[in-house]
Amino acid sequence: ASDASVVRPPEQKLSPADWIQRNLFDSWISSILTLASAAILFWVITTFGNWAFNQANWSVVSSNLKIFTSGTYPREELWRVWLVLGLVMATLGSAGGAWGGVLRQYMLGLGILFGIGALLPFGAAQPLMGGVSIATFAGAALAWNRQVWRLGSILIWALVLPIALELLLGGSLPQLRTIRAEQLSGLLLTLILAAAALIIAFPIGVLLALGRANNTLPVVKLFCTVVIELIRGVPLTTILFAAWLLVPFFLGGISVNLLIRAEVGFILFTAVYVAEDVRGGLQAVSRGQVEAARAIGLNPFQITLLVVLPQALRVSVPALVNEFLTLFKDTSLVFIIGLIDLLQAGRVVFTNPDWLGTQKEVLFFIGLIYFICCYAMAYAAKRIEANLGLGER
Repeated sequence: ASDASVVRPPEQKLSPADWIQRNLFDSWISSILTLASAAILFWVITTFGNWAFNQANWSVVSSNLKIFTSGTYPREELWRVWLVLGLVMATLGSAGGAWGGVLRQYMLGLGILFGIGALLPFGAAQPLMGGVSIATFAGAALAWNRQVWRLGSILIWALVLPIALELLLGGSLPQLRTIRAEQLSGLLLTLILAAAALIIAFPIGVLLALGRANNTLPVVKLFCTVVIELIRGVPLTTILFAAWLLVPFFLGGISVNLLIRAEVGFILFTAVYVAEDVRGGLQAVSRGQVEAARAIGLNPFQITLLVVLPQALRVSVPALVNEFLTLFKDTSLVFIIGLIDLLQAGRVVFTNPDWLGTQKEVLFFIGLIYFICCYAMAYAAKRIEANLGLGER
Protein backbone atom coordinates (compact mmCIF):
# COMPACT_ATOMS: atom_id res chain seq x y z
CA ALA A 1 0.00 0.00 0.00
CA SER A 2 1.25 3.47 -0.82
CA ASP A 3 1.91 5.89 2.03
CA ALA A 4 1.51 8.89 -0.24
CA SER A 5 -0.80 11.43 1.39
CA VAL A 6 -3.57 13.12 -0.54
CA VAL A 7 -2.81 16.78 -1.12
CA ARG A 8 -5.84 19.00 -1.42
CA PRO A 9 -5.79 21.72 -4.03
CA PRO A 10 -5.21 25.18 -2.58
CA GLU A 11 -8.33 27.19 -1.82
CA GLN A 12 -8.92 29.91 -4.33
CA LYS A 13 -9.63 33.22 -2.62
CA LEU A 14 -11.64 35.72 -4.60
CA SER A 15 -11.65 39.45 -4.11
CA PRO A 16 -15.10 41.10 -3.75
CA ALA A 17 -14.88 42.36 -7.34
CA ASP A 18 -14.00 38.89 -8.65
CA TRP A 19 -16.82 37.32 -6.63
CA ILE A 20 -19.34 39.78 -8.06
CA GLN A 21 -18.04 39.17 -11.57
CA ARG A 22 -18.21 35.39 -11.21
CA ASN A 23 -21.59 35.14 -9.45
CA LEU A 24 -23.59 38.12 -10.70
CA PHE A 25 -22.22 39.12 -14.10
CA ASP A 26 -20.75 35.94 -15.57
CA SER A 27 -23.06 36.10 -18.63
CA TRP A 28 -25.35 38.58 -20.32
CA ILE A 29 -28.45 36.78 -18.98
CA SER A 30 -27.05 36.83 -15.45
CA SER A 31 -26.21 40.52 -15.82
CA ILE A 32 -29.76 41.39 -16.93
CA LEU A 33 -31.28 39.38 -14.04
CA THR A 34 -28.90 41.03 -11.56
CA LEU A 35 -29.73 44.55 -12.73
CA ALA A 36 -33.48 43.83 -12.82
CA SER A 37 -33.37 42.32 -9.32
CA ALA A 38 -31.37 45.28 -8.02
CA ALA A 39 -33.90 47.72 -9.50
CA ILE A 40 -36.84 45.86 -7.95
CA LEU A 41 -35.07 45.62 -4.60
CA PHE A 42 -34.25 49.34 -4.66
CA TRP A 43 -37.89 50.18 -5.43
CA VAL A 44 -39.17 47.94 -2.61
CA ILE A 45 -36.72 49.37 -0.05
CA THR A 46 -37.37 53.01 -0.96
CA THR A 47 -41.15 52.54 -1.07
CA PHE A 48 -41.23 50.74 2.26
CA GLY A 49 -38.81 53.20 3.84
CA ASN A 50 -40.89 56.18 2.71
CA TRP A 51 -44.04 54.60 4.16
CA ALA A 52 -42.41 53.44 7.41
CA PHE A 53 -40.66 56.73 8.23
CA ASN A 54 -42.91 59.36 6.66
CA GLN A 55 -46.46 58.03 6.37
CA ALA A 56 -47.04 55.26 8.94
CA ASN A 57 -48.74 56.06 12.23
CA TRP A 58 -46.84 53.85 14.68
CA SER A 59 -48.63 55.32 17.68
CA VAL A 60 -51.35 52.73 17.01
CA VAL A 61 -48.89 50.09 18.21
CA SER A 62 -47.57 51.88 21.29
CA SER A 63 -51.04 53.03 22.37
CA ASN A 64 -52.58 49.56 22.04
CA LEU A 65 -49.68 47.40 23.21
CA LYS A 66 -51.75 46.01 26.07
CA ILE A 67 -54.44 44.83 23.62
CA PHE A 68 -51.84 43.18 21.38
CA THR A 69 -50.10 41.37 24.23
CA SER A 70 -52.87 40.42 26.66
CA GLY A 71 -56.08 41.60 25.00
CA THR A 72 -59.02 42.05 27.36
CA TYR A 73 -57.32 40.34 30.31
CA PRO A 74 -58.09 42.53 33.37
CA ARG A 75 -55.30 45.02 33.91
CA GLU A 76 -55.40 44.64 37.69
CA GLU A 77 -54.85 40.86 37.30
CA LEU A 78 -51.83 41.09 34.98
CA TRP A 79 -49.55 40.14 37.87
CA ARG A 80 -50.84 36.60 37.38
CA VAL A 81 -49.58 36.60 33.79
CA TRP A 82 -46.13 37.73 34.93
CA LEU A 83 -46.13 35.09 37.68
CA VAL A 84 -46.92 32.37 35.14
CA LEU A 85 -44.24 33.74 32.82
CA GLY A 86 -41.70 33.60 35.63
CA LEU A 87 -42.74 30.05 36.51
CA VAL A 88 -42.47 28.89 32.90
CA MET A 89 -39.11 30.60 32.36
CA ALA A 90 -37.74 29.08 35.58
CA THR A 91 -38.84 25.64 34.37
CA LEU A 92 -37.33 26.20 30.94
CA GLY A 93 -34.19 27.57 32.57
CA SER A 94 -33.82 24.40 34.64
CA ALA A 95 -34.30 22.30 31.51
CA GLY A 96 -31.64 24.33 29.71
CA GLY A 97 -29.27 24.04 32.65
CA ALA A 98 -29.71 20.27 32.80
CA TRP A 99 -29.71 19.44 29.08
CA GLY A 100 -27.30 22.10 27.83
CA GLY A 101 -26.79 22.65 24.10
CA VAL A 102 -29.13 24.84 22.07
CA LEU A 103 -31.83 24.89 24.76
CA ARG A 104 -29.39 26.31 27.31
CA GLN A 105 -28.21 29.00 24.90
CA TYR A 106 -31.78 30.04 24.12
CA MET A 107 -32.84 30.17 27.76
CA LEU A 108 -29.81 32.20 28.78
CA GLY A 109 -30.43 34.51 25.83
CA LEU A 110 -34.05 35.04 26.88
CA GLY A 111 -32.93 35.66 30.45
CA ILE A 112 -30.53 38.33 29.23
CA LEU A 113 -33.27 39.93 27.09
CA PHE A 114 -35.61 40.16 30.07
CA GLY A 115 -32.73 41.61 32.10
CA ILE A 116 -32.15 44.27 29.45
CA GLY A 117 -35.89 44.99 29.43
CA ALA A 118 -35.72 45.63 33.18
CA LEU A 119 -33.23 48.43 32.48
CA LEU A 120 -35.37 50.13 29.82
CA PRO A 121 -38.19 52.62 30.53
CA PHE A 122 -41.12 50.17 30.51
CA GLY A 123 -42.77 51.65 33.58
CA ALA A 124 -44.39 49.14 35.92
CA ALA A 125 -43.14 46.24 33.79
CA GLN A 126 -39.48 46.94 34.64
CA PRO A 127 -39.32 45.10 38.00
CA LEU A 128 -41.50 42.32 36.58
CA MET A 129 -39.07 41.77 33.70
CA GLY A 130 -36.24 41.73 36.20
CA GLY A 131 -38.05 39.08 38.22
CA VAL A 132 -38.55 36.89 35.13
CA SER A 133 -34.86 37.25 34.29
CA ILE A 134 -33.83 36.24 37.82
CA ALA A 135 -36.22 33.25 37.72
CA THR A 136 -34.69 32.08 34.43
CA PHE A 137 -31.11 32.21 35.71
CA ALA A 138 -32.11 30.70 39.07
CA GLY A 139 -33.70 27.72 37.35
CA ALA A 140 -30.64 27.25 35.14
CA ALA A 141 -28.24 27.49 38.09
CA LEU A 142 -30.26 25.01 40.14
CA ALA A 143 -30.09 22.30 37.47
CA TRP A 144 -26.73 23.18 35.85
CA ASN A 145 -25.19 19.97 34.44
CA ARG A 146 -27.15 17.78 36.86
CA GLN A 147 -28.21 14.56 35.16
CA VAL A 148 -31.04 13.91 37.61
CA TRP A 149 -32.74 17.15 36.49
CA ARG A 150 -33.01 15.90 32.91
CA LEU A 151 -35.86 13.57 33.77
CA GLY A 152 -37.08 15.95 36.46
CA SER A 153 -37.40 18.85 34.02
CA ILE A 154 -39.74 16.73 31.90
CA LEU A 155 -41.87 15.60 34.84
CA ILE A 156 -42.10 19.14 36.22
CA TRP A 157 -44.12 20.18 33.17
CA ALA A 158 -46.91 17.87 34.35
CA LEU A 159 -47.20 20.15 37.39
CA VAL A 160 -46.44 23.49 35.75
CA LEU A 161 -49.18 23.33 33.10
CA PRO A 162 -52.19 22.90 35.46
CA ILE A 163 -50.72 25.41 37.92
CA ALA A 164 -50.24 27.95 35.13
CA LEU A 165 -53.79 27.37 33.89
CA GLU A 166 -55.20 27.85 37.38
CA LEU A 167 -53.21 31.05 37.90
CA LEU A 168 -54.38 32.47 34.58
CA LEU A 169 -58.05 31.51 34.74
CA GLY A 170 -58.76 30.83 38.41
CA GLY A 171 -61.89 28.97 39.44
CA SER A 172 -60.49 26.51 42.00
CA LEU A 173 -58.92 28.85 44.54
CA PRO A 174 -61.28 31.38 46.16
CA GLN A 175 -58.41 33.87 46.44
CA LEU A 176 -58.14 34.13 42.64
CA ARG A 177 -60.71 35.98 40.60
CA THR A 178 -62.24 33.81 37.88
CA ILE A 179 -61.26 34.91 34.37
CA ARG A 180 -63.47 33.98 31.44
CA ALA A 181 -61.76 32.24 28.52
CA GLU A 182 -62.79 35.08 26.23
CA GLN A 183 -60.72 37.49 28.35
CA LEU A 184 -57.54 35.48 27.75
CA SER A 185 -56.61 36.97 24.40
CA GLY A 186 -53.96 38.60 22.22
CA LEU A 187 -50.41 37.30 22.00
CA LEU A 188 -50.89 35.67 25.40
CA LEU A 189 -53.61 33.39 24.02
CA THR A 190 -51.55 32.58 20.90
CA LEU A 191 -48.54 31.54 22.96
CA ILE A 192 -50.61 29.49 25.42
CA LEU A 193 -52.41 27.58 22.67
CA ALA A 194 -49.21 26.90 20.73
CA ALA A 195 -47.00 26.02 23.71
CA ALA A 196 -49.50 23.74 25.46
CA ALA A 197 -50.42 21.97 22.22
CA LEU A 198 -46.75 21.47 21.34
CA ILE A 199 -45.81 20.08 24.76
CA ILE A 200 -48.81 17.75 25.11
CA ALA A 201 -49.27 16.71 21.47
CA PHE A 202 -45.68 15.50 21.04
CA PRO A 203 -45.78 12.56 23.50
CA ILE A 204 -49.30 11.66 22.37
CA GLY A 205 -48.15 11.65 18.75
CA VAL A 206 -45.15 9.46 19.59
CA LEU A 207 -47.41 6.94 21.35
CA LEU A 208 -49.83 6.90 18.41
CA ALA A 209 -46.94 6.32 16.00
CA LEU A 210 -45.57 3.46 18.09
CA GLY A 211 -49.05 1.95 18.36
CA ARG A 212 -49.66 2.13 14.63
CA ALA A 213 -46.25 0.60 13.88
CA ASN A 214 -46.81 -2.25 16.36
CA ASN A 215 -47.68 -5.50 14.57
CA THR A 216 -47.80 -7.64 17.72
CA LEU A 217 -50.86 -5.88 19.18
CA PRO A 218 -53.46 -5.68 16.37
CA VAL A 219 -56.13 -4.08 18.56
CA VAL A 220 -53.79 -1.25 19.57
CA LYS A 221 -52.65 -0.83 15.97
CA LEU A 222 -56.24 -0.66 14.74
CA PHE A 223 -57.22 1.87 17.40
CA CYS A 224 -54.24 4.15 16.64
CA THR A 225 -54.83 3.87 12.90
CA VAL A 226 -58.51 4.79 13.24
CA VAL A 227 -57.74 7.78 15.48
CA ILE A 228 -55.03 9.08 13.15
CA GLU A 229 -57.00 8.67 9.93
CA LEU A 230 -60.24 10.01 11.43
CA ILE A 231 -58.73 13.21 12.83
CA ARG A 232 -56.35 13.72 9.91
CA GLY A 233 -59.26 13.55 7.49
CA VAL A 234 -61.11 16.44 9.17
CA PRO A 235 -60.19 20.14 8.75
CA LEU A 236 -58.97 21.96 11.84
CA THR A 237 -61.87 24.40 11.60
CA THR A 238 -64.32 21.49 11.89
CA ILE A 239 -62.53 20.22 14.99
CA LEU A 240 -62.70 23.68 16.57
CA PHE A 241 -66.40 23.99 15.76
CA ALA A 242 -66.97 20.55 17.29
CA ALA A 243 -65.11 21.62 20.43
CA TRP A 244 -67.24 24.76 20.57
CA LEU A 245 -70.72 23.35 19.80
CA LEU A 246 -70.78 19.57 20.16
CA VAL A 247 -68.75 19.01 23.34
CA PRO A 248 -71.18 20.97 25.59
CA PHE A 249 -74.09 19.12 23.95
CA PHE A 250 -72.69 15.66 24.71
CA LEU A 251 -71.51 16.59 28.21
CA GLY A 252 -74.96 17.75 29.24
CA GLY A 253 -74.79 19.99 32.29
CA ILE A 254 -71.02 19.72 32.70
CA SER A 255 -69.33 23.02 31.87
CA VAL A 256 -65.88 22.93 30.26
CA ASN A 257 -63.90 26.11 29.67
CA LEU A 258 -63.90 27.16 26.01
CA LEU A 259 -60.13 27.63 26.10
CA ILE A 260 -59.63 24.04 27.26
CA ARG A 261 -61.97 22.76 24.55
CA ALA A 262 -60.06 24.66 21.88
CA GLU A 263 -56.75 23.45 23.32
CA VAL A 264 -57.89 19.83 23.17
CA GLY A 265 -58.79 20.34 19.51
CA PHE A 266 -55.32 21.70 18.72
CA ILE A 267 -53.66 18.90 20.69
CA LEU A 268 -55.53 16.13 18.87
CA PHE A 269 -55.04 17.70 15.45
CA THR A 270 -51.31 18.23 16.02
CA ALA A 271 -50.77 14.83 17.63
CA VAL A 272 -51.94 12.86 14.60
CA TYR A 273 -49.59 14.76 12.28
CA VAL A 274 -46.74 14.31 14.76
CA ALA A 275 -47.60 10.60 14.76
CA GLU A 276 -47.25 10.37 10.99
CA ASP A 277 -43.95 12.28 11.06
CA VAL A 278 -42.57 9.96 13.74
CA ARG A 279 -43.91 6.89 11.91
CA GLY A 280 -41.89 7.95 8.88
CA GLY A 281 -38.84 8.10 11.14
CA LEU A 282 -39.61 4.63 12.52
CA GLN A 283 -39.71 3.22 9.01
CA ALA A 284 -36.29 4.74 8.31
CA VAL A 285 -34.65 2.69 11.08
CA SER A 286 -33.06 -0.38 9.50
CA ARG A 287 -34.18 -3.82 10.61
CA GLY A 288 -30.56 -4.70 11.29
CA GLN A 289 -30.55 -2.26 14.21
CA VAL A 290 -33.45 -4.12 15.83
CA GLU A 291 -31.91 -7.53 15.21
CA ALA A 292 -28.58 -6.39 16.66
CA ALA A 293 -30.32 -5.06 19.78
CA ARG A 294 -32.23 -8.32 20.14
CA ALA A 295 -28.99 -10.26 19.76
CA ILE A 296 -27.42 -8.55 22.78
CA GLY A 297 -30.40 -9.45 24.95
CA LEU A 298 -32.56 -6.31 24.96
CA ASN A 299 -36.28 -6.82 25.42
CA PRO A 300 -38.83 -5.20 23.07
CA PHE A 301 -39.40 -2.23 25.40
CA GLN A 302 -35.66 -1.53 25.66
CA ILE A 303 -35.23 -1.92 21.91
CA THR A 304 -37.93 0.65 21.24
CA LEU A 305 -36.84 3.11 23.92
CA LEU A 306 -33.06 2.89 23.51
CA VAL A 307 -32.51 1.95 19.86
CA VAL A 308 -35.46 2.60 17.57
CA LEU A 309 -37.10 5.72 18.99
CA PRO A 310 -33.95 7.89 19.31
CA GLN A 311 -33.02 7.21 15.68
CA ALA A 312 -36.59 7.77 14.49
CA LEU A 313 -36.89 11.11 16.31
CA ARG A 314 -33.52 12.19 14.93
CA VAL A 315 -34.71 11.58 11.38
CA SER A 316 -38.08 13.24 12.09
CA VAL A 317 -36.71 16.56 13.37
CA PRO A 318 -37.22 18.59 10.12
CA ALA A 319 -40.79 17.35 9.67
CA LEU A 320 -41.64 17.91 13.34
CA VAL A 321 -40.32 21.46 13.27
CA ASN A 322 -42.41 22.18 10.19
CA GLU A 323 -45.46 20.83 12.03
CA PHE A 324 -44.79 23.02 15.07
CA LEU A 325 -44.40 26.11 12.88
CA THR A 326 -47.72 25.31 11.23
CA LEU A 327 -49.32 24.85 14.65
CA PHE A 328 -48.14 28.28 15.81
CA LYS A 329 -49.72 29.98 12.80
CA ASP A 330 -52.88 27.86 12.89
CA THR A 331 -53.74 29.32 16.30
CA SER A 332 -55.13 32.32 14.40
CA LEU A 333 -58.17 30.16 13.52
CA VAL A 334 -59.59 30.36 17.05
CA PHE A 335 -61.42 33.55 16.15
CA ILE A 336 -64.14 31.38 14.55
CA ILE A 337 -65.18 30.13 18.01
CA GLY A 338 -65.12 33.55 19.66
CA LEU A 339 -61.58 33.69 21.06
CA ILE A 340 -59.36 36.69 20.34
CA ASP A 341 -55.85 35.71 19.30
CA LEU A 342 -53.07 38.07 18.22
CA LEU A 343 -54.43 38.55 14.70
CA GLN A 344 -57.98 39.12 15.91
CA ALA A 345 -56.69 41.60 18.51
CA GLY A 346 -55.14 43.55 15.66
CA ARG A 347 -58.48 43.53 13.87
CA VAL A 348 -60.13 44.90 17.00
CA VAL A 349 -57.59 47.73 17.05
CA PHE A 350 -57.77 48.92 13.45
CA THR A 351 -61.59 48.73 13.36
CA ASN A 352 -61.69 51.13 16.31
CA PRO A 353 -62.96 54.52 15.03
CA ASP A 354 -59.98 56.21 16.69
CA TRP A 355 -57.54 54.15 14.61
CA LEU A 356 -59.19 53.90 11.21
CA GLY A 357 -56.73 53.67 8.34
CA THR A 358 -53.99 51.94 10.36
CA GLN A 359 -54.46 48.44 8.93
CA LYS A 360 -50.99 48.40 7.35
CA GLU A 361 -49.20 49.36 10.55
CA VAL A 362 -51.13 46.85 12.65
CA LEU A 363 -50.74 43.96 10.21
CA PHE A 364 -47.04 44.71 9.73
CA PHE A 365 -46.49 44.66 13.49
CA ILE A 366 -48.40 41.38 13.86
CA GLY A 367 -46.57 39.84 10.91
CA LEU A 368 -43.25 40.87 12.47
CA ILE A 369 -44.18 39.08 15.71
CA TYR A 370 -45.12 35.92 13.83
CA PHE A 371 -41.89 36.11 11.81
CA ILE A 372 -39.69 36.55 14.89
CA CYS A 373 -41.31 33.62 16.70
CA CYS A 374 -41.22 31.31 13.68
CA TYR A 375 -37.66 32.29 12.77
CA ALA A 376 -36.52 31.64 16.34
CA MET A 377 -38.03 28.15 16.23
CA ALA A 378 -36.59 27.47 12.77
CA TYR A 379 -33.14 28.67 13.82
CA ALA A 380 -33.22 26.50 16.94
CA ALA A 381 -34.23 23.54 14.78
CA LYS A 382 -31.36 24.26 12.41
CA ARG A 383 -28.92 24.24 15.32
CA ILE A 384 -30.37 20.95 16.55
CA GLU A 385 -30.07 19.42 13.09
CA ALA A 386 -26.45 20.59 12.87
CA ASN A 387 -25.67 19.05 16.27
CA LEU A 388 -27.28 15.78 15.16
CA GLY A 389 -25.44 15.81 11.84
CA LEU A 390 -28.63 15.89 9.76
CA GLY A 391 -28.26 16.93 6.15
CA GLU A 392 -24.53 16.18 6.09
CA ARG A 393 -22.99 13.89 3.52
